[in-house]
Amino acid sequence: MDAAAPRTSRLPRTVVLLGVVSLLTDVSSDMIFPLLPAFLAARLPAAPLLLGTMEGVADLVSSVLKYQSGVWADRARRLKPMVLLGYGLSSLMRPLMAFVTLPWQPIVIRSLDRVGKGLRSSPRDALIAHSVPADSRGRAFGFHRGMDHAGAAVGSLAAMVLVAVGLRVEQVFFVAAVPGLLAVVALLLVREPPRLESVPATGVTRALAPVPRRVAYYLVPVALFGVANSTDAFLLLKLTEEGAQPEFLPLAWLLLQAVKSAVSFPAGRLADRLGASRLVLAGWSLYALSYLALAWARGVTLTMVVIGVYGLYHALAEGAEKSLLTALVPAEARGRAFGLYNGLTGVSSLTAGLLFGALWTTRGSTTAFVTAGVLAGVSALLLVLLLPRARPPDEG
Repeated sequence: MDAAAPRTSRLPRTVVLLGVVSLLTDVSSDMIFPLLPAFLAARLPAAPLLLGTMEGVADLVSSVLKYQSGVWADRARRLKPMVLLGYGLSSLMRPLMAFVTLPWQPIVIRSLDRVGKGLRSSPRDALIAHSVPADSRGRAFGFHRGMDHAGAAVGSLAAMVLVAVGLRVEQVFFVAAVPGLLAVVALLLVREPPRLESVPATGVTRALAPVPRRVAYYLVPVALFGVANSTDAFLLLKLTEEGAQPEFLPLAWLLLQAVKSAVSFPAGRLADRLGASRLVLAGWSLYALSYLALAWARGVTLTMVVIGVYGLYHALAEGAEKSLLTALVPAEARGRAFGLYNGLTGVSSLTAGLLFGALWTTRGSTTAFVTAGVLAGVSALLLVLLLPRARPPDEG
């Protein structure tokens, strides 16, 4: 879609359907995820370190594919096949977590799940970016993140209900396969914008136009923040440490996702109005403050309140980060730009998961949360210093 196209009140059908796909995928994923820390802790030793290793290695595997899938996205005439393959693979892998009995098994299963994410993330983000004019990018990415978090909330609620009516955790994992398969069906209904479908197969030279060097001034603080941004599974582990019972964890996850979902779309509109960079800075700063507060939070109630505030970070920053990146690069390089972005955040997540898990295991949760909070604060400061040199076209 032409960046100069007039803004309309409705999002394109492609963006809406991709939001539905994301919602259903996260219903599936988050029927499993909130139950996973306690499930692994009950079956396997050294749960904090295993959890950090599992998430970190899985994100590293995903990152290997994220940049390459971005290159493929810039070369390809169609993006949908890669997106479809990625969602399909993840949907098949997740229920297999019910069978784990050895420490290496959840790492392998989670890694294959993330291979699917690596295949789909950059082409999907490029597809969203191509589908809307410049002044609607914040809304589009905010809507997508909001649907993602809404699915997580529904998945958490479904997990809580299924456990309450007597299903074993393993059985919940099997039921989670259903919305995953429905997501694949919904994706089949997605139509790519005419502009993408008309790109000639011989247009390799145009597709390989370089990503502007100024993008590095944005990606450096993004990568550092990624080192601070460990998996939200540690929040559930923190609640467990403070005395929360396993049956409470899906409810806690539901509340967190509800906060993310409720604020993401309004935050996307705000990013279009005020500038995406301001939303990113606000989100990162809130992350830093929340993690420092979690370091000394005691008791389930106070910890849950801080986690709720922390959820605003996701709503403010996630969509805005991608909207800002879209403004930095020409359309023909967006696939690789999102590949760089997703790849760097994935590699950083490996470091974050290993660092946070190791600090928790050896020094305790307080040290882990303080370290992550300080790193996030430094990242926000670095963003202020470096972003002007990136000169985002849409923000002057």
